[in-house]
Amino acid sequence: MTNETIIDLWHFLEMPNERAKETQALFSWGMNCDSKGNPWLLFLDLIGWSEDELGEISQPSGSSYGYVELGYLAEALTEYADDPHAVRAWVDEVMRKA
Repeated sequence: MTNETIIDLWHFLEMPNERAKETQALFSWGMNCDSKGNPWLLFLDLIGWSEDELGEISQPSGSSYGYVELGYLAEALTEYADDPHAVRAWVDEVMRKA
């Protein structure tokens, strides 16, 4: 990841986001987690993004999550259930920048 890519990602995350606020919050929280037990990666698996884009799941079975991570995950999944196309478009965009 180049410095330009990192700046572009931070700029994207600072822009107002009305279509996927909870998903953005989950992504930001996930940036603080390692790859095992990362709720963002589990979210990508649950909505099918990992399988569609990477050809495999991101989170190994047996990963554990705390109550804060599960709260963020629940809110993002509810948002996805309410408007899957808007959330998926936001996920596609942030993953291109990450």
